[in-house]
Amino acid sequence: MRLILPSFLASFAVLAAIGSGSVVVNEVELNPAGEGILWVELYNSGEEPVDLGQWSVAIEVTLVAPGIWTGVIPIPKGTSIPPGGYYVAEGDRRWIHGNNATVVLRTDSWAEVDRTHPLNDEEGNDFSWSRYPNGVDTGTRSDWAFIKATPGAENVLRAGL
Repeated sequence: MRLILPSFLASFAVLAAIGSGSVVVNEVELNPAGEGILWVELYNSGEEPVDLGQWSVAIEVTLVAPGIWTGVIPIPKGTSIPPGGYYVAEGDRRWIHGNNATVVLRTDSWAEVDRTHPLNDEEGNDFSWSRYPNGVDTGTRSDWAFIKATPGAENVLRAGL
């Protein structure tokens, strides 16, 4: 009996990780035009809905002076993303905009689900860092493109931009 319980718990942990692993940071607006608010889009590339209730999105900015500034966006209890669906988490209007930012998605137990490479956005326009195509996650910078922002919708490359 002793071996069965640890094996069952290990199997359960693996299944839980698979379910949360279908959600990725899909698009990031670090420096919106005008007085806009930073936002992070999450995307569920899986085949099942994922409950994000009490998860969080953190934007970690490496400062010129030694140190890191972090802004955390809590996701409300009861929030879920359907398969192929999106959730847009908005930061605070007063937050730091722009450069050297890494976005981290964590579960309610603080387990890391996804992390971007450091992103820079000095433009202050309506372009954002976007996974292209949606949800692609090879773990490389080539997953990302700086393209016209599409919060809550499919990331697309548009001719003439």
